[in-house]
Order: sequence, then C-alpha cells, then structure tokens
Amino acid sequence: MKNFLIPTRLTPDTISAVKTAINHSKNENAKIILFLITDEINSFSAAQYLREQDSQITHKELDVLDNCRDLIENFPNCRLEFKRQSGISSPLFKNFLQFHSVDLILLTKSIITSKKSVHINLVHIIEKQKTPILRLINDHTTQLNKAIYLENAYSRLNIDDVQQYMQDQFPLQKISQVLKKEQETSEYINFLLTEVLSKNDIDFVIETRTSERSKIKNKKSTQLNQHFDIPVLSLHEETV
Repeated sequence: MKNFLIPTRLTPDTISAVKTAINHSKNENAKIILFLITDEINSFSAAQYLREQDSQITHKELDVLDNCRDLIENFPNCRLEFKRQSGISSPLFKNFLQFHSVDLILLTKSIITSKKSVHINLVHIIEKQKTPILRLINDHTTQLNKAIYLENAYSRLNIDDVQQYMQDQFPLQKISQVLKKEQETSEYINFLLTEVLSKNDIDFVIETRTSERSKIKNKKSTQLNQHFDIPVLSLHEETV
C-alpha cells in the first residue's frame, strides 16, 4: 500500500495532485491524505475556536474538496482522507509522517509559491524530512514515466542505486539520461538542463538532497531552478 500526502490550500491544483497520486498508485491500494494547514488559532473558548476554524474554508475551497472526493470514487483501490491542522512544527509534522507511513509528499505550485508564513514554514519543514518529495509545477496531471537524473558530484549514490530504488518504490520506464552537477555553477547546470529538456521527451527530473548537518562545508550550492516547467522528484540520500 502506498501512502501519499498532499499539503493543500484547496486550490484547483489539488485536484491535479490527487490525479497524479492515483496514476502513481499503479492500481495498487493507496491512501491519499489532503493536509490543510491554517494559521494557528489562539482561543480559550472551544466554541470560538470552532467558529474561527470553520470560517477559514470558503465555498470555493469546499468545492475543490468535493471534486477530489467525487474523483476518488472512481478508483476503488484508493482512499481519500482530509486532515486539518492549526499551525505546524517540525516534531509534529515528523510524527504525522511516521504515524501515516507516508511514502511520497506531493507539493503543489500553490503551496510552493505561497507567501503566507504558515506555508513557507511548512515547505521548509518538509524539505528537512527524509520522505521523497514530488514538486509539481502546474495544474496538469503528472505521468512519471521517463526521467533525467541530476547527479550531485559529492553524492555517495550512483545511477544504479537510484534506478534500483525507483524500480522498487516508484516504478517507471527508465532513467534516460544523467547530468552531473560536478562543481559547476547553478546557472551552468540550469543551462545544460534546459538544453536536454528541450531536445528530449522527459517527464520529470530526479535530484537528491542531504541533511544540513551532512553537507560539505563551504560547498557552493547548485540548486535546481524551480522555474523549469517540469516536476522534480527529490530523494533524500539516506533513504535510497
């Protein structure tokens, strides 16, 4: 069974993320959790707390939730759950991932680009976890079929390690190409990646990340340009 977590603002791209999770389930049993994070509510009154909590969801957002529920009914192998959380912390989120045995976090563009502090904090917390992260970039359903691996020269992993992990955890056709970060600048890496993506039928990019404490000191960052019109699957090296 695969467990997917979709942090959501209940915007239309949530529906596309649910479709992506359904496609990724490969007809196996799957649980898809919609995770709504709202600003922390400070109230001594239970009644006032409930009133403020209910007022944070609009009719348009409820329509998105209803659309997700209607969609999931067509896929008996998948189950949809909706969780709400007022405020968030790293220990709380880590416990949530462990309790629900989350296999993949799908980050929508609306969450990634949100200017609200609660969402910025959530994305920062997510990137510190060891759970795989799929960053989505638009409202289209994502098919994970053909990938390019952006290899970090300082990584302990090689293409065979990543390919085996993908076959075991996220079945896909193949990793077609590899780009090495080496010690080039992020601008040059982004230029190379742009060239490859423009000439090949690539569905998504795979990159790896490490814990902050394990990074080599003074190593210049070569982060992937988040403006590429392609999803990015980020794997933590300690889990591969």
